[in-house]
Amino acid sequence: MNLLKTVEEVGVKAWLVGNTVRMIEMGEQPTVLTLALDTQNLDEVARVTGGTVDQRGPFPVLRGTLEGMGIPIKFKGLPLRGDSIEDDLARRDFSIEAIAIRSDGGVVDPFGGRLDIRNKVLRLTGDNIELIKDDPMRVARMLRFAADLEMDVFWKTDSDVRRFLDKHPERLKNLAPERWGREVVRGMRRHPWRFIMLCDSYGLLPFFLPDLEELKRVKDETGCPLFDHVTATLKVIESRLVTNKLAQNEAFILAGLLSLVGARSLERWDCQRTERLVADYLTRWNIPSETITAVTAIIKNYPEFYEPWSEEAFCSVVLEYSPTAVEVALEFAECVALAEDFGRSYREVLDDNRWNLRQVLRRFATVALQTEGASRFLTGREVMSLLNMKPGRRVGELLNGLDMAVGTGHVNSLAKAEAWLRAQPL
Repeated sequence: MNLLKTVEEVGVKAWLVGNTVRMIEMGEQPTVLTLALDTQNLDEVARVTGGTVDQRGPFPVLRGTLEGMGIPIKFKGLPLRGDSIEDDLARRDFSIEAIAIRSDGGVVDPFGGRLDIRNKVLRLTGDNIELIKDDPMRVARMLRFAADLEMDVFWKTDSDVRRFLDKHPERLKNLAPERWGREVVRGMRRHPWRFIMLCDSYGLLPFFLPDLEELKRVKDETGCPLFDHVTATLKVIESRLVTNKLAQNEAFILAGLLSLVGARSLERWDCQRTERLVADYLTRWNIPSETITAVTAIIKNYPEFYEPWSEEAFCSVVLEYSPTAVEVALEFAECVALAEDFGRSYREVLDDNRWNLRQVLRRFATVALQTEGASRFLTGREVMSLLNMKPGRRVGELLNGLDMAVGTGHVNSLAKAEAWLRAQPL
C-alpha cells in the first residue's frame, strides 16, 4: 500500500494487479509486486520509487526493489491497458488474475475472480473466448494454471475451448515451437503428471510432442501402451517434487517426459534414436544446451544403474559428467523402478549403487574441505613443479589418475597425493 501511495503522490493512479493480487487472495506471499499505472510516462514514477525504466521490449516497464520489508521485494509497473482499470482487467486471461487492489485497500473485481479462487475454478475473463482466438497459446497457459493451482476448468470455459480446438486445429499447429517449450517447461515445474494429463485430455500432445502421442499405439508385452509407462513415471516424479531437491531439477522432469520418445519396445529400444529426438525437441523448444546435455545423459545412463556398479565405475562417470548429473540419473532410475514396480531385487541393487556413489562423492568433498574449495589437491602447474615435468598430455593423464585415486579412497590428503604422483611412471 505504501508503494501505491508513493506513486500516487506524483498524480499517477496505481493498482496492484495480476499474479500479485491472485497470490494475496490465496494467502501466499507475492514474489513480485505488479502494478498497473495510469500513465504512459514512467520516468517520474521511476524517480519517486527508485526504480528504472526498461525500454528493451515492445512496451516500457518500470522495475525496482522495495526495501524495508525484512527481505527485498521486486516490483514492476506497466502502463494501464485501456482507458480504465476495468478495461485493463478485461484484457487479462483469467478471472483469478483480473483483480486489482487500490491504494486504500479497496478491491476491483468486475469478473468475480475472488469467488472463482474460493471455488477453485479457472475461468476465462468475462467468459470471453476471443481471448483464446487472439492467442491460442492461452490454452496451454490455462492448463498450466489448472495444474499448478490444482483448479478445475470452469464448465463454460471448458466447452468453449474444446469447441475452438475442434474447429481451428491449424491455429495451434502454427504456433512457434519455442512458445510451446516455454509453456511445457513451466507447466511441468510443479505438477508434471497433472499438466501432461490435462494436455492429453484437451488433445494438445500432437501439437507439441507428437512422438509422445505415438506411444499410445506402441504396446508392451502385456498390451499396455508405452504412453502409460511415461505417465506412471511422471506421477512418481510429481510425488517427489515437494521434498526431493534432485527431483526439482528441470532436466530430471524433462527426462520423465521424453525418456521413451521414439521407442518401439519397452524392453529394448534404440537409445540413440531417442537421444536424437530428445535433442531435436529441446533445441526447437529453445531449451539451454546444458539442460539438453543433462536430459540426454539421464536417458542414456539410468538403465545401467539396474546392474551393480563399482566405486571405480561411479568415479569415472562423476568425472565425465558431474556429481549432480550422476545423482539425478540414479534418482531417475529409482523413479522408473517404482513406476514399473520392478521389485525388491532391483531396489536392493539401486540402494547398493546409491551407497557406492555417496562414498565417492564424500571423498571428493574432502578435497574441497582441505583445499579451501579447490576441486583437486594439486593443480597441473604444481604437478609439473613436483615432478620436474614439462607441459604435455602426460600431465593431464596424471591429474585424471589422481582424481580416480581420490574418488576410490586411495588418496585422501595432500601428502598422499604427492606420494601417489611420485610413484607413477613418467
